[in-house]
Amino acid sequence: MTNARSSRVAGILMIFAMVPLLAMGFRSGGRSRDRVRAAHHWADKTVWDSVYTTAQAGRGETAYAKTCGRCHGATLGGGDESPALTGGNFLGNWNGLPLSDLQKRVKTTMPSDSVGIYDLQLVTDVMAFILKVNGFPAGQLELPKDADSLKAIMMQTSRK
Repeated sequence: MTNARSSRVAGILMIFAMVPLLAMGFRSGGRSRDRVRAAHHWADKTVWDSVYTTAQAGRGETAYAKTCGRCHGATLGGGDESPALTGGNFLGNWNGLPLSDLQKRVKTTMPSDSVGIYDLQLVTDVMAFILKVNGFPAGQLELPKDADSLKAIMMQTSRK
């Protein structure tokens, strides 16, 4: 009898604990549901599936020139202590990894003299520019900035 009563009390407490979480979901206007839907859209994509737009790559090119070019070079070819962001070595280092890994690397290590100052939109736009320079095709949808969606998009050096 005590176990049954304890179970009921635990169940009631669990329901009360979930109420604030449910309320947050409703107040967010479905944002978490939208993130799940967006991540699903990008599932099983590669950089060959036209995952950025020409306009986004253009914004990325402008941002790159202002923020990244001083170290990585105007042509993304690298500098004294900065690696190239184009070509076989770059692509080989990222081959088979999700774009979320690249975004995280840039966000948490760049710029080397003021780590973490770039917002996710700037980082993602620069990533679109890097994809363009490396010869991956543009498409109709912008590269998403949320990590869940980027986890589903894989870097592949060649089409399969």
